[in-house]
Amino acid sequence: MDEGLVFAWFIAVAIGVSVAVKKAKKSAFSDYKIRSLQGKAAAQVFGVLGALIFGIGLLMYSGLLAKTEYIVGVSALTYAAFSQYSPVNGALSFLTVAYRTEFAIDDWIKVSKDSGTIKGKVKDFSLKGVKLKTFDLSEAIVSCDELLHAVVENLTPTDIFRWETPVSVSKMVPVKNVENTVNAVLSQHSLESLVDEEGFAQKAYVEFHDDKLDFKPNFRRISIYTYHPKWIPMPEGAEPIGYEVAYQLSREFKRDMYEKMDSQKNAYVDVVRP
Repeated sequence: MDEGLVFAWFIAVAIGVSVAVKKAKKSAFSDYKIRSLQGKAAAQVFGVLGALIFGIGLLMYSGLLAKTEYIVGVSALTYAAFSQYSPVNGALSFLTVAYRTEFAIDDWIKVSKDSGTIKGKVKDFSLKGVKLKTFDLSEAIVSCDELLHAVVENLTPTDIFRWETPVSVSKMVPVKNVENTVNAVLSQHSLESLVDEEGFAQKAYVEFHDDKLDFKPNFRRISIYTYHPKWIPMPEGAEPIGYEVAYQLSREFKRDMYEKMDSQKNAYVDVVRP
């Protein structure tokens, strides 16, 4: 075996791995947190891949790869390196998610999976996944492998956003009564409309869904959509809290709507958390 040729093969693979890591590190984001993590993930993925390529090339050159036991051994090693529970697979999943990601730290996102949905503010990225802070102030980590098979929506707009307040109301309450009550409380809280950055007034509205409560046939689901500013004036250095303010306003709005309906002796109103 020519040692010079083996060394040259090693140098060629090492250069290829270095170029791949640098390209992956610079390709996607200006965020230094993401860029640093991409470099670490790329070093793991391309480092293991480079080691496999170098080993396979060496075995081919020495003629050992012609033996069945060596082929089985290399196949098993490759499978183990990129299996579901391997750290390398986690790094590979992170790289894929990073290339597809269109949200940054402090953005509000919604992750929809077969097992359900979760909404929250992105607090951190890691090779394990994305850490979210939800409305109830709990923290959840959505793994990169889960993000690969989920639909991710960025709920953070440029200036304003639409907020849904869901409630369930008995079908005994006339639709017109519900609309009048909702409009009166919207006016009371100054939530009827909001002008966007293009000068158009975005008006709040109500949607009725009789098909969403099969387990409660005597109730109908109502979605009340209001518009709120994303950017709330805050002290310098503080993050925007538009979603937190919208959450608080929606709770106050829902409370007053319940009180008004109760005072009118309409019917039982079922509470639904947003």
